[in-house]
Amino acid sequence: MDFLPIPLVKMSGAGNTFVLVDATKADLYIKRQQLVKFICNRTLGVFADGVLFLQEGAIDHDYKWDFYNSDGSKAEMCGNAARCAALFANKYLKPSATGIYKFKTDAGTVITQILGDKSVRVHMPIVKDYQEIKTLAIEGKSYAFSSVNTGVPHLVMQILKYQYATELKEVARKARYHNDLAPIGANVTFYSKEKEGFLKAVTFERGVEDYTQACGTGAVAVAYVEYKKSGNKNFAVHMPGGALVIQVTETLESPLLTGEAVFVMEFQYFSEVANEKF
Repeated sequence: MDFLPIPLVKMSGAGNTFVLVDATKADLYIKRQQLVKFICNRTLGVFADGVLFLQEGAIDHDYKWDFYNSDGSKAEMCGNAARCAALFANKYLKPSATGIYKFKTDAGTVITQILGDKSVRVHMPIVKDYQEIKTLAIEGKSYAFSSVNTGVPHLVMQILKYQYATELKEVARKARYHNDLAPIGANVTFYSKEKEGFLKAVTFERGVEDYTQACGTGAVAVAYVEYKKSGNKNFAVHMPGGALVIQVTETLESPLLTGEAVFVMEFQYFSEVANEKF
């Protein structure tokens, strides 16, 4: 039996899992959305939160990326995937003497720097569309969120205790699809302030339609919202899958996100299965 001609690599960024695909040499998969759903399937796939295709870059960019959530929907960018992309590019594509890679995403330029074997720093996209209070009516009740775009749109709510996020899951699900956010919706992130500079957070993500182990743009979103409240610019944001470090820069244009990323597995599909699907 023959395999598909390229390997697929599963990676994890603070528990947020992705499959990385080298798409620099040829567009091997025309039906990318169908392929993504196949890869992320619990039975025939490897159950990942998303799939990232890395393509040859244009001027001033090392690579262009094409990112999909597990349900096949597209996302503008992903902070945890960016860290994985840097390590993937360094191992499978072109090693960088500086450890710096520039990616062209639908949210703008994302610059990454490999700091060590596992640690990667990401210069995130420009923060925009901040709204201190955005009230949504959900099943007859009013919920006050903050709203901010950190590469993808986020609704953010501070809660008294982190455990309360479990009880708010259905609120997150309905807020994510709220008519006031149509047509693209938003990720929904809840956070608690444990002490100054130390936050605990969890994000309900579009395309996954559930809480995920971590969300880089969500960590930046809660850090930015808390910065607007307290003036603090340095945060450790703990999510279910691990800790992320956020620095709100002086210009407020490009926050820094730092955290670990690791390789999980390399795998291939038999062509006889793949050809039937995509």
